[in-house]
Amino acid sequence: KNEKKSFEIKPYHTGDENAICALFERVFRKPMGKTESIRHWQWEFLKNPVDGLFIKLAWDGDKLVGQYTASPVQMYANGSNFTAALSHDTMTAPQYGGLGIFRATAEALYTEQKKAGHGFIYGFPNRNSIHGFEKYLNWRRVMSAPVHVRPLNFTKYIFNKLAGRKNYQVPEKNIAMCMKKTFSETKSGEYRLTIEPEFNDWADDLWMRCQNQHYLWVIRDKTYLNWRYVERPESNYIIITIWLEKKTVGYAVIDLVEKEFGSTLFVLDYMVDLNFKKAGETLIKYIVKIACNSGALFASVLLSPGSKYRNLFRRHLFMPLPERLFPQQLYFGARCFDHSFIKLIFDPKAWSISWGDNDVI
Repeated sequence: KNEKKSFEIKPYHTGDENAICALFERVFRKPMGKTESIRHWQWEFLKNPVDGLFIKLAWDGDKLVGQYTASPVQMYANGSNFTAALSHDTMTAPQYGGLGIFRATAEALYTEQKKAGHGFIYGFPNRNSIHGFEKYLNWRRVMSAPVHVRPLNFTKYIFNKLAGRKNYQVPEKNIAMCMKKTFSETKSGEYRLTIEPEFNDWADDLWMRCQNQHYLWVIRDKTYLNWRYVERPESNYIIITIWLEKKTVGYAVIDLVEKEFGSTLFVLDYMVDLNFKKAGETLIKYIVKIACNSGALFASVLLSPGSKYRNLFRRHLFMPLPERLFPQQLYFGARCFDHSFIKLIFDPKAWSISWGDNDVI
């Protein structure tokens, strides 16, 4: 007997997170974050330093069958701060496809965002979803994800390919040991590199010096950076800083992740004061050293066309990855709510984006 399927859109109410996490695990066949969905959800939504819960839920009776959600983010553009939002965790229960849940929940949320004064919504749709965002939600593709990769330990990669292994996995103990060995304070010429447990006032000072390097990017102050990289549950991120005497002149956030194509060191975030010659290159050299010592097969960074750090990384052999080689096709797109931003947000050269600007890694 076929059951009649219908849905009703409702806002989030306290306690709905249990049903949201259950639907996520059912649709994506994995937990949010790494192991415990509810802790990840609480961090992502309740602990976000920018106020507002932007969640629309589709219910069939007491059964949750769909969701569209966005996390508000403070942005910087052309000398001013404003709020936009990152779209993520869009989902529809498998048996409820074709009913228009995706479009209905999205438009309901967009109405709320416009009232809240959000300038635009942006995100990283994959190959399966980009056409739906463009066709049904009036999104525009800004660019393919600007993935740059540097191969490392290439002999091991070829050996594993020839041996028919899916990937080269570094045992957990070895990763921890290698990282501990490499992550000690070190000097390189006039610069000092160190590992930090969190972002302090030095991060705000660095942001104020660097904020005009790019036309449009997420505000990287200590509040945002601590929420994104320190408070996130199950986080193994490493924060590397580079100093000249008592002044912080740059930082990078890195993570070593086992992927289907091999163990990869991701540069999730990178910022350097370009007034200090050689600081950027010194920091990249240290990242590559860590990657090699940790047994990674690849190191990867996102470098948009207008990134002031693009040439720095390219000089250290981080090259654009052709789209046909992407393990999963990933795009960067947006929908504009405030038309004063329309030229800026659809210009790939205006943006600076990093792996940490999405919630996948």
